[in-house]
Amino acid sequence: MESERDTDDGRSRRRLLTALGAASTTAIAGCTDVLSDDETGAAGPDDGTARRGSRESGSRNGATDWPAIGAGDVLSDFEDLEEWSPRSETADLSAAPDEAQTGSQAAVVESDEGRAGMEIRFSDGIDLEGWDISLAVKPESADRIAVEFLAPTRSERLASVRPVPDAFDGWFRMDCGFQQKPGNEPDLTAVTGINVVAHGPDGGPTRLLVDDLRRTESAAAGAAILSFHGGHQSHYDVAAEMLAERGWAAAVPVTPERIGDAGRMGREELRELRDRGWDVCSLPQPSTPLPEQSADRQREVLEGARDALENAGFEDGARHLFVPDGRMDATTYDVARDVHESAFLYSAGTTGVPPTEMHMIPYIWGPALHTGVRRHANHSDQYGLLTVLRVPRLVDADDVGVDENRMSLDDFGLLLDHLEHRGLDVVTPSALVDEEFERADGSDEPTNRKRPSGVVLEAGQSYAFEGSGPTDSQTFDLDDGVVVADVSNDGSSIAVDVTDTDGSGRSENLLTTSGNATGESIAAVETGTYELEIDADGAWSIELSQPAVRADELSELPVQASGTGSAFVGPLWTEGDVRVEATHDGDGRFVVDGHGADGSREILVHRDGSFDNSRSYKAGGVVWLNVEADGDWTLEVVDA
Repeated sequence: MESERDTDDGRSRRRLLTALGAASTTAIAGCTDVLSDDETGAAGPDDGTARRGSRESGSRNGATDWPAIGAGDVLSDFEDLEEWSPRSETADLSAAPDEAQTGSQAAVVESDEGRAGMEIRFSDGIDLEGWDISLAVKPESADRIAVEFLAPTRSERLASVRPVPDAFDGWFRMDCGFQQKPGNEPDLTAVTGINVVAHGPDGGPTRLLVDDLRRTESAAAGAAILSFHGGHQSHYDVAAEMLAERGWAAAVPVTPERIGDAGRMGREELRELRDRGWDVCSLPQPSTPLPEQSADRQREVLEGARDALENAGFEDGARHLFVPDGRMDATTYDVARDVHESAFLYSAGTTGVPPTEMHMIPYIWGPALHTGVRRHANHSDQYGLLTVLRVPRLVDADDVGVDENRMSLDDFGLLLDHLEHRGLDVVTPSALVDEEFERADGSDEPTNRKRPSGVVLEAGQSYAFEGSGPTDSQTFDLDDGVVVADVSNDGSSIAVDVTDTDGSGRSENLLTTSGNATGESIAAVETGTYELEIDADGAWSIELSQPAVRADELSELPVQASGTGSAFVGPLWTEGDVRVEATHDGDGRFVVDGHGADGSREILVHRDGSFDNSRSYKAGGVVWLNVEADGDWTLEVVDA
């Protein structure tokens, strides 16, 4: 059983002394919290120099005091290991003086088994809200590192998980962006413990060195970077225009010798994107993986690709490396720090804005919209973190095969909608390293929304369609707001997609039902011309309407609802973010989407089979929840 022991008051005082860099216990005798918002760490004031120093370490003109940073507050410098405990009887925790990155020693936790962990407890709790957490790590024998924050218990915890690249055994700084929130809503103002766990190879042994655990101030808002790997023609023809509509720029990692290949952008197109603020970044493709080459040869590869991009006029983007094939060892890391100002590595998770570790920034697979991307974006919004997304070639939905390096246009549109709805700053690598963003100052207050009165939405259009089997409807016009679909079907199943023919042409599912003769759904729409694509195995009829919505029809939270098959819940009045507790007992697809009277949409659940979990929803205002299910379902909507 993993323990959650609290240390005694004496250990709490030692932690406080370490965190504040105080000269005597007298100075802290009257303190009740381990850290306060106006206390500074032993490393000195947070004037930004250390973050700039970390960036300068990737320049050609010198190194830095890696891996320490002179910013934020030290939570533990590992000089006093009595404040830490091993997490199991098989793990051993000891000092490592020869490995010290700050002070006189680092710490090493090891085990002959496949896992080794250590823990620190804060009896009075510490406030980590509005802060990014990082620590220096050296995974000498570890495949994965997990850091858990008990806020205040394991039932309300956040976890950061970082896979370690194969053959990597050197020091790097792990930014603890949050990927997992397995229980109740955590309270980061009351963190009672931090667990650091290394997962080693099967059967062990496991060995991890750590040093310099600290917190640094979060950015004012979460952020995302869209990385269009390869510079495919669809990135220019489709994605660039969709981003331009939102005023966004992105990254295009390219292999210099493949610029202008069939199906890829040429130099003129890349220069046009550069002039729009995009970064054309380095993505070398050596015939032999970098870690299998000598340090000198790795340097030749990275410098050659960088110089080729600079000579082509992409100086800003050439500062940033996307590590090929996710392969990086300690040598690759050291060379990348010397050649580039940032390096992105296919990995997992979110990170800080900006990261304290600029040369192992994780990015994730963009098409995994329903199996991780949405959750990462939500955490970035909630905790002021960065999510980096790799976007492959864009194709029509019918051309996306299993395990192919492609993303459907429909899913890409949903991704952009979700990032926009969540209010993430979509930035470039250059904006990240040049710190072109706002830092949190604690002055932002929640928006006080006023409950509407009278008419919320005027009545709009209405239409009726009927037919048999698969077909496309005639085009029709809709107004801003929502549209309700009532569907009847004599066959075993029916799917109805709606396409905005005036816009990008991408389709969105309006309703899918199987085994039910009727179903209803609701969707947010903008003024435009639409058509329906119906896939059915029998006779069907569809009624579309845009009903008037009045304020006296709005339901206040909490709200409970249940049903079978396709239906919607609402209209609801929400003052801000909400949590949706959902269950489903069917075997097929279960989808819950949030739709706002302002035209917003957020994907909450998109799973197959049974479901029993909760999701956050950035609501605020008048909203509906649309449910697609093949079995019985329940929803409970409460304030977050």
